[in-house]
Amino acid sequence: MDELPARLRTISPEVLYSDGGFLAVDGSIVEILKQRAGVAPRRRCRLCFHADSSDAQQEMLIVMHRDSYVQPHCHIGKVETLSIIEGTADALLFSADGALTGTVPMSPAAQGGAFFYRMPEGQYHSLRFRSEWLVFLETTIGPFDRSTTRTGSWSPPETEPAAGHAFLAALRGSLA
Repeated sequence: MDELPARLRTISPEVLYSDGGFLAVDGSIVEILKQRAGVAPRRRCRLCFHADSSDAQQEMLIVMHRDSYVQPHCHIGKVETLSIIEGTADALLFSADGALTGTVPMSPAAQGGAFFYRMPEGQYHSLRFRSEWLVFLETTIGPFDRSTTRTGSWSPPETEPAAGHAFLAALRGSLA
C-alpha cells in the first residue's frame, strides 16, 4: 500500500485526517483511498480535510466501491453537499416512511449529468452505485455528532450490505 504523505494520519481503516492546513489532492491520493477502501470492512475510505471532528467546517474526499452500501438516512440540523469527481451513481430520495420519491443520475460534470447536490436537513437519501468506484467531495457543518444522523428504520442497516443491495436493486422499477 502506498505511503501516506506526512501531513495525513490514519484514524481507522476507513478514515484519514489532514492537519487542517493547505492540501492539494492529486490522483495518487485518490489511489491510496481506493486501495484502503478495497480492503476496508465497508469498502469505503474518506480523507477529512479538516483537522478534527470538532471543526466547524467538515470537508471530506470520499471513495466508495460499488460493494459499499449507504443506508438511507437524513441529517438533523445540518445540510450536506456532494460533488462527483469520478464515477457514476444515483442519488435516491425517500420520504420519512421509506417511499422512493426521487432518483437523480449523477456523474462528473464533463459527462453531462448532475454533478452536485445540496441535501436539505431532514431529507432521507442514499446512493446507488453504477460504477466500480465513486469518488466525491462531501461537505457539512461540524462538529461531527453521530446522533444528528437518523437512519431509515425501513431499510437494512449498513452491517447487512447484501440485504442493502437487494433493497436498492428492488427500487429500480419503483421510480424512473
